[in-house]
Amino acid sequence: MAGTPWMCAQCGAVNDPAAGRCGTCAGLAPGRARARALWVLLTLMVVAGVAVGGVLLFTGRSEPGPAASGPFPEYTTPALPTTKTVVTTAGALTPPVTPSTPTTTTSPPAGKPCPGDAARFLPGGQGTALLVGQTVKSQVTICRTPDGRIFYDGQARGQAASDDTHIVLPAQESGDGFVAVNGEYSYKVGGGRLVVSAGSAVLSDEPLTPVG
Repeated sequence: MAGTPWMCAQCGAVNDPAAGRCGTCAGLAPGRARARALWVLLTLMVVAGVAVGGVLLFTGRSEPGPAASGPFPEYTTPALPTTKTVVTTAGALTPPVTPSTPTTTTSPPAGKPCPGDAARFLPGGQGTALLVGQTVKSQVTICRTPDGRIFYDGQARGQAASDDTHIVLPAQESGDGFVAVNGEYSYKVGGGRLVVSAGSAVLSDEPLTPVG
């Protein structure tokens, strides 16, 4: 058809073959239109082939491979780190600690109770015997009261207690014994003896025998 007039496929006009296009509607010549259609068809086929190949390739990769012979490997669950929950109380205050107050005991200290003849003259009527002894003439008792005070109790042996035969005096520890003072007179008990003095003069010095 080259070199001869041809009819435009869009408008039906006869055109000059030298132009290669329809002058009225700018359509391609029949030969070029067929070539373009073949090119478009070929392109679509190539695109379709690439798409099908991609799908097949993706499908082939997603399929699991053949299982290896032998037992399946063991799966160990990873140990998760433990978390410690800390509960805090807003505005919590630590209660103040009340110091313990020592209680004053009224019971006699541990030990042998003071004899009744001497205890009845003590403050509170009770105490602990620190020393109980006697000489030829006297009965001597050293007692400690529950509040810690020490008393000397001296009685004439075999006689009822009176102002002339009995005396109770505050005493204190002295060396290996005890001493009680009544004005210028002093009564010292210790070393197995009872010494009664008036100032620097010794009135009596008697052996003291423990009792009980």
